[in-house]
Amino acid sequence: MPLTLEQQRAVASHLKSRAQPPQCPICGAANMTVQEEVTLLSTDGDSSSTVPRINVVCKYCGYVLHFSPSALGLSLQ
Repeated sequence: MPLTLEQQRAVASHLKSRAQPPQCPICGAANMTVQEEVTLLSTDGDSSSTVPRINVVCKYCGYVLHFSPSALGLSLQ
């Protein structure tokens, strides 16, 4: 399930409004980028029940952060 460019920008804007600039918790780099693909994580070990997560990756070390679309105010419909 891909995010549109507009959705990616909305996520980046939301994160920038909370941290100036958003930094990687592992290496401290300030070059985080919102990935196009949404990850679907299984709940309770049941692969038929999933929750979407938006991926934000550090372009320096590759660490990936997962965010809840609903907490960011983003609709994936």
